[in-house]
Amino acid sequence: MTCHFLRASYSLRVPSAAKPRRSQEERRGATRVALLDATLACLVELGYARTSTTEVARTAGVSQGAIFKHFATKSALMAAATESLFDTLIVRFGEAFARDAEGDEPVVVAIRRLWDVFCHPSLRAVYSLFAEAAADDDLRSTLGPVVERHSKRLLSLAESLFPEIATSPAHRALFEAVLFAMQGATLQRPVYVDTARERAMLESFETAARALFPTTHSPPNHPPTPAPAREVRT
Repeated sequence: MTCHFLRASYSLRVPSAAKPRRSQEERRGATRVALLDATLACLVELGYARTSTTEVARTAGVSQGAIFKHFATKSALMAAATESLFDTLIVRFGEAFARDAEGDEPVVVAIRRLWDVFCHPSLRAVYSLFAEAAADDDLRSTLGPVVERHSKRLLSLAESLFPEIATSPAHRALFEAVLFAMQGATLQRPVYVDTARERAMLESFETAARALFPTTHSPPNHPPTPAPAREVRT
């Protein structure tokens, strides 16, 4: 079984018309992006256990040897794909917040757009890696620094949008509660979706946020930009 929908996306993304010859660095970068996209697609469609390096290479349209020119191990590939997804979703959140915060209470918009991010299928697939890491020392050691960087970046973004989070224990506690509750609800979703409880969760957070945060915040002038790509090796 292969991740057919990703293969189709590549056929659209890379037309057959002749293009100027790319440099070795550009080809290397394109291969890396293809491998990360393929890894995420396979995790969504196949799960971690069936996402072999052979399957990733087949989906990306490259040789299996190409994987190990970029990533020393399968765990390093998983960690790099996870970090790539985290960066992409932060940018998407920033763009959605900047677009929607003008017409509604910014803190409410932030909660709703954050939940949209947590419901992204690729993020749910990545979270499944956390469970796998409990019994896989290599995966745990490569994922740990990625999650730590992501957590710090999320906090920095939250503080830039709502400065009270940086100075008030109550505001910081609400921010942390929202993150952990949404993560827990996301982990349950593959086996059971309770839309009524999810709606109640969001409404309760919105009520608490309205009580703590002022109703006037200016959306960011520019959405977040991705962090520099990192080679993840073990």
